[in-house]
Amino acid sequence: MKQKTAQPGSLAAFQEATMKLENTFSLFAKHCGLSDPEYWSLLLIEEGIVTQSEISELLYISRQTLNSAFKQLVKKGLIRLEPYVDNQRTKQAILTEKGKDFFATHISQMQRIEETAWEKMQPEERIALTTLMQTYSALVRRELREITQHQKKE
Repeated sequence: MKQKTAQPGSLAAFQEATMKLENTFSLFAKHCGLSDPEYWSLLLIEEGIVTQSEISELLYISRQTLNSAFKQLVKKGLIRLEPYVDNQRTKQAILTEKGKDFFATHISQMQRIEETAWEKMQPEERIALTTLMQTYSALVRRELREITQHQKKE
């Protein structure tokens, strides 16, 4: 059976495009032998965002899901968790030597693929894509916030 193609400019076409993009990023993670949360966590840890709380907020995933990902990353020997000197309750994730090597070999390759694709777009296309995604995301969040606030009043 032939798959229907959504009408260009429709919400269905946009949803189809975003699903394909999400699937592409999932393929990045699978190519590295990681789950999506593990992949994105390693990327953020390497960028200096090292607490589960910060990463959970940035990725919009539950702390339980992120905790499971961190446990797997520790088990795989890619990160270690160390408490802060001034706050023993909060732990920071640190890439191990194996984690640094893994990042350099696998995740950097995925970043280069993404950068190459990005560079093939015209500067005005990159600006438009970024601006429109931010606008759409903000509008959807506003609508969601309004619905949840309305439901709380009931």
